[in-house]
Amino acid sequence: MTLNETIASGATIVLDGATGTEIARLGGRMNSVAWCAEANMTHPDIVRTVHEEYIRAGADVITANTFATSRHVLAGAGLDQETMAINRRAVELACEARVNTAPGRPVWVAGSMSNMVAWIEGTVSPDPRYLPTRDEEAANYREVADIFAEAGADILLLEMMSDIDRASLCLEAALATGLPVWVGLSCSRLPDGSMIGWDISREEHGRLAANHKPRIPLALSEIVAGLTAMGGDVYGIMHSSIEATGPGLETLRRLWDGPVMAYPETLLFDPTINRSTATVNPVEFADACRGWVDSGVQIIGGCCGTTIEHIHALVAALETPREAA
Repeated sequence: MTLNETIASGATIVLDGATGTEIARLGGRMNSVAWCAEANMTHPDIVRTVHEEYIRAGADVITANTFATSRHVLAGAGLDQETMAINRRAVELACEARVNTAPGRPVWVAGSMSNMVAWIEGTVSPDPRYLPTRDEEAANYREVADIFAEAGADILLLEMMSDIDRASLCLEAALATGLPVWVGLSCSRLPDGSMIGWDISREEHGRLAANHKPRIPLALSEIVAGLTAMGGDVYGIMHSSIEATGPGLETLRRLWDGPVMAYPETLLFDPTINRSTATVNPVEFADACRGWVDSGVQIIGGCCGTTIEHIHALVAALETPREAA
């Protein structure tokens, strides 16, 4: 079946897990400013291997290593002149992995788009030297979206959308290609239970620059309403803690009646230290994901901290009849 037919059939679609941390685990080069983008050129065999292992684990969608590859992010690492090459190679490596590992079943390649910016070294705070103007940012998103489409991506996967203003620039660029667009929203849960767009000041406490300027987060419901009005084929909650993902999905479903996806971090938020910690093992992760699938989520996978083992466990959980679990 085609991707659209598979979604229309109601079949569960398995996404892959984290790419950058798996590349790092296997020895690929990481960059303190541009995350794992450089590995597409310096360690292509490792990048391809990560994709292949996720396919072997049962993933139906593999995500090209392009989360941090917009021109303004690469500029912070001195790699902006390699924007075309880095992004094209990322999609090519994912496509090669599919040919090598899944000749007998459908596997789709997603080009990841984020509105990430270059970080101040040693932090996750924006580096003001490389912040683009609004026009530059829009052009940079159009650039990578077009590269993904031309290089053979099947889907454009927007990741960590947590506002309307900047996320809309990503969404406009993705929609213009004509490819299916899946929008991943990230959220935080406040102590009173209310849901907001992912708040870096709350989630990354201890990793911010001393002069970090927090933004005022929007209610998650406002973000969902604003972006879904623009378009998109699938919406979901991603790069959010296990505790935030469930309530985030509830908020999303109240405003979106199309296909829903979820791919959380393997993290739980610890209020005693005001940051997330890696505590969710593969079995716990798979059990949470199975619960969301049972409640209507169709596309399921993992984000930061998720390993090949987590996706193995997820696939096994989905294949096990609930009464025997």
